[in-house]
Amino acid sequence: MLISFLSIAAYAQTGKISGTVTDKKTGETLIGVTVKIKGTAKGVSTDVDGHYTLQAMASGKYTLEFSYVGYQTKEVSDVDVKGPAVTNLSVTLAEAGGQNLQEVVIKASFKQESINTLYAQQKNSALISDGISSEQIKKSPDRNTSDVLKRVSGATIQDNKFVIVRGLSDRYNTATLDNSTLPSTEANRKAFSFDIVPSNLVDKITISKTATPDLPADFAGGAVQIVTKDIPDQNFLSFGVGYGYNSQSTFKDFLGTKKNALAYLGYEDGGKQLAENFPTREAIAAGTLSNAKNIAALKSFPTDNSIKTTTALPTQNYQFNLGRVKNFENGNKFGAMISATYRNAQTIYENNERNFYIYNYNDNQYRFSTNVGGLANFAYSFGKNKISFKNIYNKNYDDNYTVRTGIRDANTLNQFYAYDIMQKSLYKATLEGDHQIGEG
Repeated sequence: MLISFLSIAAYAQTGKISGTVTDKKTGETLIGVTVKIKGTAKGVSTDVDGHYTLQAMASGKYTLEFSYVGYQTKEVSDVDVKGPAVTNLSVTLAEAGGQNLQEVVIKASFKQESINTLYAQQKNSALISDGISSEQIKKSPDRNTSDVLKRVSGATIQDNKFVIVRGLSDRYNTATLDNSTLPSTEANRKAFSFDIVPSNLVDKITISKTATPDLPADFAGGAVQIVTKDIPDQNFLSFGVGYGYNSQSTFKDFLGTKKNALAYLGYEDGGKQLAENFPTREAIAAGTLSNAKNIAALKSFPTDNSIKTTTALPTQNYQFNLGRVKNFENGNKFGAMISATYRNAQTIYENNERNFYIYNYNDNQYRFSTNVGGLANFAYSFGKNKISFKNIYNKNYDDNYTVRTGIRDANTLNQFYAYDIMQKSLYKATLEGDHQIGEG
């Protein structure tokens, strides 16, 4: 009985603080006002009617703090709580006073290489387009732009270098590099060979499938827009090395002419240039040349072009990337990006069937290919202006030797040899300026 009596007596000493919080100017009740006993963690919030109640308050004097977003915080001191009584305390809050601020300008640059940036551009664009960003290219094994384009919706690649958009052949498509139209790389057709642009130098690729005023008007399939890497947002230095092994080729016997150091750098030393007295194509096709003249023609080459057997080396890949940026105190910015790539592959294709009607041939091909690429971009931004100087260079060297063996008729075994070299190079320099009009 004594314990129960003491418990009831202790409970009788607590009281309540209750009231309503309203707007000083309009008189409207405020929902969600924080009512806190200063110096403690105890507090409540006003309900939908602006009402609050602080329960189980021991007798004494307290300081209450009322705070609300957009209003001045208010403190009420000496709030007296006595016994079980309810202390009524209603308050009004005044809106927070405004303060005039000076103009605040926030500048930031977005990363063009991110997939989110590409999606945002497609969303806000008035034309229909698809594309791929540098962020996606980094995750793929693609070594040139033609390999990258295979991953873009609506685009297919013919002969590993020419793009077909929406089923229309290369002659109906156009290509731009850093907003400049690219010329045809082929002598007898309107087409651009996309295998000469290394993938690691590309910032993004967009294929526009509808015509707009800012695009060339000579396409019906699509306009392939290649943008090389721009100024970095921070300094970086990277070097990559890669080697590849092919069970059908690596360390196997490789047929072809002797390769000097220039061939490994993508250049021909001139030893395979035709001499001035070399027989014409018509004379060779007519078959009127004697064996002596044929031998003399072969000996007219300045170097030995006889076929030799070597060992196919593993595929080699090297990449070097350097980025530098300088921020000046006046807000101006200078940046530079330099990149170099190298790739060499020696590949053997055995027993490729070539059926020509009643003939049955098999080809053994020995392909020696070298790709050298470089990029040097510089830019200076000041105020609302930006001046850029972009350079890209690429060199492709393909050395192919083919041995064709087969039966032409029931009693004849034929063997043919073909040897060809193809070199492609691209150098493009772009000087451009940007000026922002209006506020931004």
